[in-house]
Amino acid sequence: MAQGVAVLAGALLLAACAQEAPPAPGEASQTMKDFAMTQTAKGSRIWTLSSPTARVTMEGTALLAGPEIRFFRDGRHASTARSKTATVRGDGKDVSLIGDVVIIAIRDKTTLKTVRLDYSADTERFRTDEDVVVERPDAVLRGKGLEADAALTDITIYKQETKIR
Repeated sequence: MAQGVAVLAGALLLAACAQEAPPAPGEASQTMKDFAMTQTAKGSRIWTLSSPTARVTMEGTALLAGPEIRFFRDGRHASTARSKTATVRGDGKDVSLIGDVVIIAIRDKTTLKTVRLDYSADTERFRTDEDVVVERPDAVLRGKGLEADAALTDITIYKQETKIR
């Protein structure tokens, strides 16, 4: 986990600052182009994140536009998440995906759609209280609230409705 924090700190130090007026208090202190970071644990990739732009607040939170996050399990690419925006906490652990969130599991082509999804590095799981749609080759599941692993192989949907195809 400390390696992920080091990666974020290094990315922040090496990124070029945009030529703009100083931000108002609480707004971005730095704007970066082609932002990328990797979260690791014990030398293994947990996720990699890329975004065309990132604004870092005075508190150290990164605000991302159009991010893509690739999640890994046992060293293999497990799923890819995209959203309109995202935030990464200053410690580089937890990510919140916001707006038109779509995650596609590589192995079984499961697709998860919602408007907001939070990822916890401690539990390596997604969570939301929002409406969700999970599409699998043989079923569409709808509900409100969800917890799932990054590969979308272990999913709990709350207040669920299922349609068999």
